[in-house]
Amino acid sequence: MANGFNFKESPVLRSVLKYISDKELTVGEKLPTERELMKIIGVSRNSLREALKSLEAIGVVEIRQGSGIYLMKDGLEPGENTVLWLSIHKTEIMNMITVREALDLRAIDLIPEEMYGEVRRLLKECVASARKTDLSNEKMLQHDLAFHNIIREAAGNELLTNICVALTGGIYDERKVLFSQPERVEQSLREHIDIANAFGSGDIHQVKLAYTAHLASTRMTIELTS
Repeated sequence: MANGFNFKESPVLRSVLKYISDKELTVGEKLPTERELMKIIGVSRNSLREALKSLEAIGVVEIRQGSGIYLMKDGLEPGENTVLWLSIHKTEIMNMITVREALDLRAIDLIPEEMYGEVRRLLKECVASARKTDLSNEKMLQHDLAFHNIIREAAGNELLTNICVALTGGIYDERKVLFSQPERVEQSLREHIDIANAFGSGDIHQVKLAYTAHLASTRMTIELTS
């Protein structure tokens, strides 16, 4: 929060950030005038000014009297302001999660049923290893990648695995933000155990249900945080 302004509850601020992102403005570029922004976004002058002052307070824009509004930061590091960072990148994150879900579900389809027991064992060992660490942000990032790679590699399709790994790199910062929340760390570990147990059931439908539930909760966390 800046100047008493709540990022989560401000559709005007979100609209300004979306405009900056959609127009691919770079640092130093001048934004439209207040009057122009009011028309573009469809908001009142007071609401717009409040949002701009909040963005200025955290260094995203600079309002120069008699000159205009200038972009001072075209992206935030995930640790700077979790809510604002997720607000800026929310659409691309959700899109990547959707693609990742489709690819991982395809990987599950390709895993031979006779391998389910071994996959369950490896997944449980992976979670147990994570719990022996300090569950720091970096350790959780390593665990999350290792856990999901067990499933992808069990599919026996190297191309699919490589695509999934590359895509995971695209949501590294999203994971970094989410794993900064202790409650999300615990929830992820519990859901990983649910996925492992689903493999133990030997039922592909149970596996897919556990996996989609895991990603659904990830989406919900992003919605509630951003």
